Amino acid sequence: MDILLQEKFTFVPSDDRTNRCLEFETDRDYDRLEFTCRYSPKVIEEPALVQREVEAGFARSGWVGRDLFPGDMDECKVLMNFVTFSLDYEGKYVGCAHRHDPEQVIVISEAGSTRGFFAQKAAKGRWRIVLNVQAVIPEHEITYELTAVGCERPAYAYRPFELHTHTLHSDGRFTVPQLCQAAADYGYAGIALTDHNTEAGQAELTPELAQKTLPAIRGIEWTTFFGHMLVLGCHEYVDWRFALPEDIDDYTAQIRKVGGIAGIAHPFNIGAPMCGGCHWDFKVKNWDDITYMEIWSQEDPMHRTKNIMAIEWWTELLNQGHRLAATAGRDWHRFDSEPVILSATYLGLPGGEVTEDNAIEALRRGRTYLTLGPTMQIEVRQGTDSLGLGETGKAGPCQVRVDVSDSERREHWERWGIAVREVRAVGPNGAIRKPYAGGPVLLETEGDRWLRVELYGELNGEHMQLLAISSPVYFE
Repeated sequence: MDILLQEKFTFVPSDDRTNRCLEFETDRDYDRLEFTCRYSPKVIEEPALVQREVEAGFARSGWVGRDLFPGDMDECKVLMNFVTFSLDYEGKYVGCAHRHDPEQVIVISEAGSTRGFFAQKAAKGRWRIVLNVQAVIPEHEITYELTAVGCERPAYAYRPFELHTHTLHSDGRFTVPQLCQAAADYGYAGIALTDHNTEAGQAELTPELAQKTLPAIRGIEWTTFFGHMLVLGCHEYVDWRFALPEDIDDYTAQIRKVGGIAGIAHPFNIGAPMCGGCHWDFKVKNWDDITYMEIWSQEDPMHRTKNIMAIEWWTELLNQGHRLAATAGRDWHRFDSEPVILSATYLGLPGGEVTEDNAIEALRRGRTYLTLGPTMQIEVRQGTDSLGLGETGKAGPCQVRVDVSDSERREHWERWGIAVREVRAVGPNGAIRKPYAGGPVLLETEGDRWLRVELYGELNGEHMQLLAISSPVYFE
């Protein structure tokens, strides 16, 4: 990430209805350019000033002496500053952001630009910004901040997975090919095959099946007396049958030794006799050998008490300094008789390439987020440094950039009226919130130990429901 332009200046009433031009040159091509624009104040509500300016406006517009309708006064309650942003490249007009938001992020790229702008390669050359000062409120001034940044293509592309599945090799109702086909039909890029206490089904995960449907991660769900654990990617079998609450660390060390990773499944399920061993009762002492926690379990996950409790415990562990990726797992056993609200775990993969090794490494590194539909691109910026999920920065002020998209797997979730309304940057000391109205969102916050992103909005007629949650970025 290169800072190409950074300006802060003031508009005064004499700048009303003028243009301010700023030029810069790039000496190389980028994946995209991002322009962050902020100005304040947007609104002035001083009664005497508002009344004076409204009366002057009536006089200029010939309204004096006329009978007015109630709606005529709708635009006369406050005074508003207004500055818009437009852009040229090598003398060619690229577009304009004629919107009233006093903070905007404008993205320019060949793949697609922010609405109001043509797709344009972020190429080497001469760029010109024109700030159109539409209105400056009399007796006041506007503080305007503008930053232009050149950005590289993200190192990791996030792809959707279902990480908790069962077949006829345990208590599921799918054959292995049926499971893989059903997952592909739901738009997943990969699955983890996690039958209870057996790896027998892995023999059916052939290259031909992967090519026809989707790739699968070799796994097993340790279904013990004291908790269920999802174990992925082991090169050798590790016996699960004699694990006790006090010695689980010995078993997770064995899993790590043979190249595998361990994740806690549905830790707050009700246990025996309703579900033998489903509640997590192991006494973990070495959290370094636990890679992830399934904080969303089953369909419509945020309408299940066990998942609310799982998020609370995961947050408590983060506050204690442990590093755990978050996952969703449907605990999928059978075909659906009717549509259900589905989650997906998105894994950050190099170039988006779906392989078992890439998927396991993404979990190991904490490159995950969970969603009921809308996808996220998340970046934490500290000066010219850029951090992704699972990475570690220095404690201190940071800027969180969240780009939300509603295009992927849309046919599987839009029937539930899912729509993002708010973005939150959440850390140990609370949340910074910002309304979502489209386009990238920037949140200024303090990097302290850990930070994650959450999306809230409409879900099946309910308001301000949790729609997506990320694994953390960490700070030391």
